Amino acid sequence: MNFSRACDPIEVAKILVLAFASLLSLSSASWAQGSVVNSMGASNCPTADFDTSLNFASEPSNYYAIIVDKQNISGHSCIFDGPVYGPTFYPARVSGDRPFALCYDCKIPLAQRTTWRPLTLDPGEVARQRFQWKTVPPNEGTRCLQPSWMSGPQLLLVAPSLLKQICSDIEVTRFNLAVSADSDTTEATDIKRVVNLKLFSDKNTYYQGETFSLRVSRTEPEIETPSKQDSCPTLYLRARSPDGTTRIDELQPLAFKGCQKAVLGHEPGDWNSGFDLDSGANSRWEGVGEHEFQVFQLADSTDESQIRFVSSSVLRIQIADPSLTQRRWGQRVKGVAADVTLDKDTYRLGEDIPLHLAIEDFAADVPLFSWDQVWDPCMVVGIEVQDAAGHPLGVNERFPHSSICTGHGFGPRPLPKGKIVPIERNLRAEGWLPNRPGTYNVVVSWAPCFGRRDDLPSGKWVADLKPYAVVHATATIHVLSE
Repeated sequence: MNFSRACDPIEVAKILVLAFASLLSLSSASWAQGSVVNSMGASNCPTADFDTSLNFASEPSNYYAIIVDKQNISGHSCIFDGPVYGPTFYPARVSGDRPFALCYDCKIPLAQRTTWRPLTLDPGEVARQRFQWKTVPPNEGTRCLQPSWMSGPQLLLVAPSLLKQICSDIEVTRFNLAVSADSDTTEATDIKRVVNLKLFSDKNTYYQGETFSLRVSRTEPEIETPSKQDSCPTLYLRARSPDGTTRIDELQPLAFKGCQKAVLGHEPGDWNSGFDLDSGANSRWEGVGEHEFQVFQLADSTDESQIRFVSSSVLRIQIADPSLTQRRWGQRVKGVAADVTLDKDTYRLGEDIPLHLAIEDFAADVPLFSWDQVWDPCMVVGIEVQDAAGHPLGVNERFPHSSICTGHGFGPRPLPKGKIVPIERNLRAEGWLPNRPGTYNVVVSWAPCFGRRDDLPSGKWVADLKPYAVVHATATIHVLSE
């Protein structure tokens, strides 16, 4: 990072701005931060007391159904006054046509419909709601809608292959008491029927803001699985946040021997050796606390009346608050300092090295500005790896970048005094991961600014900012041969 230009507004124009993609990622992550499942205010239980699961069924007369189960996983009874309204689809309509409407209790004669009352769910009991629609148009004049995702209360399904085309209004039932989440009914097949996948991660605890992948392999290859998907499999990852919000995403491996494309930094694997899957951290979900993950794969076609899946067991990962981490601050200069904290000091060759960084204005003489770690992450700090002699590693001495840093170009923003600003990075993504054994120093540099910044009505800004100080933090790593 060129600190002589870190406070220069011209730098803004040199950042690749992906505003829409970044806002979409943050919106999908912040969407998962629900409050309570019961919006009517009569419940004694928050969203976290309910566990949401989905079932899918192809039925006679060209009907397709999605069944939503909400199980009371608390240790006490819950008054479930879940909203009656049904799902939201995107896109919501075929261009030029009216949106398909939601029809509530369509199968019940109007004279027999009653006012819905909240359910009392004892521990383990389930409230069930059903959505269904026609997948074949009734006539040539009806154009069908192919949704990309479906949302509901504290639920998001981003899996186009599990959302068959909609060719009729959507029939919605009210929540009713089911026997249990695992009951064997004719209306749905439990997606947790066969456990044949192993889902694991390098650690069981990560910091909020830290990006990581999950690892998938088969536990028992002899159990029936869809061989036609082995070349480049499609998987469904279920993620449940601490507040009870749940989403299911349709994904492909980050690198797989049968897939044409591989994400840089991930070695192609297979079902026996295992392969990496995007966890969605910081893009699809966020939040401190315990997150649950489970991966599924279709065991047969969605055209079958019994839609079966193979699955993994549930993987639980703790997301920790980085502001509570014990830091090793570098030398404080003019009241500011930086930190680099590592999980360990010895790594295997090729193993990525997470950097838990932090900056703080402890007692600066003037108000400070710094690039924002969320909106312009690549501009906040400079990262460099040096050899034992103190020389920066050459390009041929490190693995290539595994990501491209982008930002919004909002420029330096006011820095809160006395508040730690945690930053999560890793050496592979930064392009500084050593490609040979040895002892190295990771050097982090931070150069906050001071002066005046004025925002204009046009959205642009002018500034008279100057570097305030340059601080460094250093950590030593040992890279061993494989």
